[in-house]
Amino acid sequence: MDYSQRLKWIEHVLQTESRGLDRLNSSGSNSEPTSETETTLNLPLKHISLFRPEHYQSGYAYPLVIWLHPDCGSEHDLHTVMPEISTRNYLGLSFRAPAIDPKAPQNGYRWPDSQLFIELFLSQVEQTVEELKKVFHIHPDRIYLAGKGTGCSIATRLLLQSENLFAGAALLEGHFSKHDFQYQETGDLAGKRILLDPQHSQQPLSTQRLMRLWKTRGADVQLPHPTQHSVQNQERELLRALDYWIMEGISTAKLA
Repeated sequence: MDYSQRLKWIEHVLQTESRGLDRLNSSGSNSEPTSETETTLNLPLKHISLFRPEHYQSGYAYPLVIWLHPDCGSEHDLHTVMPEISTRNYLGLSFRAPAIDPKAPQNGYRWPDSQLFIELFLSQVEQTVEELKKVFHIHPDRIYLAGKGTGCSIATRLLLQSENLFAGAALLEGHFSKHDFQYQETGDLAGKRILLDPQHSQQPLSTQRLMRLWKTRGADVQLPHPTQHSVQNQERELLRALDYWIMEGISTAKLA
C-alpha cells in the first residue's frame, strides 16, 4: 500500500467510524451526524498508528497519549502499549521513527539526533492532532507525550519546543541526549507535568540532573513508585503508573 492509498484508507476508516459513532450517540446529542464531505483528513505523515478506546463516547473529551517508541520499535507498538495503560481512558497516537541503519535494517527504526528534525516533526505532530480532532473528541489540555528509551529524548525536545500543545511528558526507561536541553536554555513550563522513570536513565544526563533541568523551567516532576517485579512486570507497572499519573492530573484539575 503506497502513501496515497494509506491516507485514503485511514481517512475512510475514520470517516466511517465518526459517522457510526454520531449515529449511536445522536439520541443524547444535539449535534447532527458528520457527513463524508464535512470530514476530510489531510494527514501529513505516512506511518502512524491510532488507538480508539473501548466504548468510545463522542460526547466525552478524551486525553490523548502520543507514544514515542524506543529504537528498534515502530508505530505498531502502540497496540501493545495502550491496552497495558488503559483500554478505556485514552485515545492513542504513535509515529514511526524515520531513520534506519542500511547496514542492519533488521534492527528497526531509530530517531535522529537533529534539531531540524524536531522542528519539522513537531509541525507534523501538531497537524496530525488537528486533523484527528475532526473525527475524535480530544481534550485540548490533556495531550500527553509518552516515550520509552530514545523516545524519551524526542518527547523531551518536543515538549521544550512547544509549550502550548502538550500537558506534559512521561519519560520511561529513558535514554537521553546531551542535546535535549541545548536549544532552549530558558522557558516557562509552569503547569507542565513530567513523569520521570530513573531506573534506566543513562549518561550524559543523570536522573538528578534531569530533575534539576525540568524544575528550573517550572515543571512538576514526579517519579513512579519503585517495583520489585521481573523486567516484564516492571514494564507493565510503569505503564500502569502512567495511567495513574495522568488520571491524578485530571482529578487535581477538577479540584482546583
